[in-house]
Amino acid sequence: MSDVRKVFVTTEVAKRFNVTTAYLIRLTKSMNLSDSEFRETLKHTYLFSEEAVYKLALHFNGNKKE
Repeated sequence: MSDVRKVFVTTEVAKRFNVTTAYLIRLTKSMNLSDSEFRETLKHTYLFSEEAVYKLALHFNGNKKE
């Protein structure tokens, strides 16, 4: 069974990194994450896995290779 505490919506992730939701979506799409890490649920609403949030954290901390 999946743990929903490990899944985040667009607004939660944008607040965590202090960016707009539009910027977050553009950035995440450019990172080519897999469907298991990031997927659209409704228009402009996406789900992010822990792995996706980790990769975004690496990006925002300066390690843009991930």
